[in-house]
Amino acid sequence: MKESIRKEVKGDLEKSFLTLVECFENRQLYFANRLNEAMKSKGAKEKVVTRIMVSRCEVDLMKIRSEFKKTHKRTLYQTIAEHTKGDYQKALLSLCGGDD
Repeated sequence: MKESIRKEVKGDLEKSFLTLVECFENRQLYFANRLNEAMKSKGAKEKVVTRIMVSRCEVDLMKIRSEFKKTHKRTLYQTIAEHTKGDYQKALLSLCGGDD
């Protein structure tokens, strides 16, 4: 499916279609990867991290935590603790629910 999209479509539409396919294949892995990317650079991309953590905390955050650990060889909790500070960090760690 992804190969066909890459051959037939370019630009923002290609990116959108590839994102949809990733979500259909494994939604929790998609969010785990987005969280990792957002916290990879210096200073977490707060809007992305906040949106994912708040919107998924009551839905499937436990599964996202599991996929995060499996894929990135560290826990989401540890990653949040390393890349954030202060009250923002406390809030995210509370939403995260604990270290695996």
